[in-house]
Amino acid sequence: ADVQLKEKQFSVFKSFRKAQDEKKKVVLAGCVPQAQPRQDYLKGLSIIGVQQIDRVVEVVEETIKGHSVRLLGQKKDNGKRLGGARLDLPKIRKNPLIEIISINTGRSKT
Repeated sequence: ADVQLKEKQFSVFKSFRKAQDEKKKVVLAGCVPQAQPRQDYLKGLSIIGVQQIDRVVEVVEETIKGHSVRLLGQKKDNGKRLGGARLDLPKIRKNPLIEIISINTGRSKT
């Protein structure tokens, strides 16, 4: 199992390094980069955590400007942890053939 995980991590690493070599901007999102934000391979990249999905536009815009952005914190309201961004907000589609959906809100054990 460790070998498969390392192969997957290497494949992902290779993909975003290739994008950077091609002068493309990269934003990594989700629980994996959030869990280990200080890894060497993440230096200089923009990272958005699972609870900041509502700020993805801001992160992308800043990344396009050449800034490295990291939004990884736990959201709280009056000291109480919030579960994350609301997913039931109205959707504004620029393309009726594209849909963005929440696939999973937890981690699988595989």
